[in-house]
Amino acid sequence: MTVTLKNIKKSYGDRIIFDNFNREIVFDKPVVLMGESGVGKTTLARMIAGLEKSDFGEISGVPEAVSFMFQEDRLLPWLSARENVEYVSDKETADFYLEKVLLGGEKDSPVSDLSGGMKRRVALARALAYKSELVILDEPFKGLDIELKKKMIALILEEKRHFLIITHEGEDAVLLGANVINIQ
Repeated sequence: MTVTLKNIKKSYGDRIIFDNFNREIVFDKPVVLMGESGVGKTTLARMIAGLEKSDFGEISGVPEAVSFMFQEDRLLPWLSARENVEYVSDKETADFYLEKVLLGGEKDSPVSDLSGGMKRRVALARALAYKSELVILDEPFKGLDIELKKKMIALILEEKRHFLIITHEGEDAVLLGANVINIQ
């Protein structure tokens, strides 16, 4: 799969994020977006996912179904971990992915009772549970220790889908064996 960005322009008020940005993103393995805070990594991912429109330009090659894990967990705190994941799938799929992110024992716990790292993994489980060809993960390993991070990366690499991952950690790109796109 290849996503093509052609002549992309995007600004917020007077602040120009992208001006005539062109790129072909080949998804023959995971793709990692890297760059300093505020350079437009999340904006680019949101435009690819169709959550935000560019001011000008064309994005093509994006599949119909895209799953997105936001920087913030965006979980429903009054629901259990399972109910949060089941919201985009079904009970069986929710249980499967909660086991995969090592939270099978917490599936009935309200997410409001979970630690930050646990909430992050529920959000990852929800992104993976949604049936999509492209999965976009924005800072998916934030708050995870190195061992949990390695286990979550192994899970991502097991999936037979395309991944676009935003991270500040070069080590993440190495562990993922990813193509790296540096945004400046």
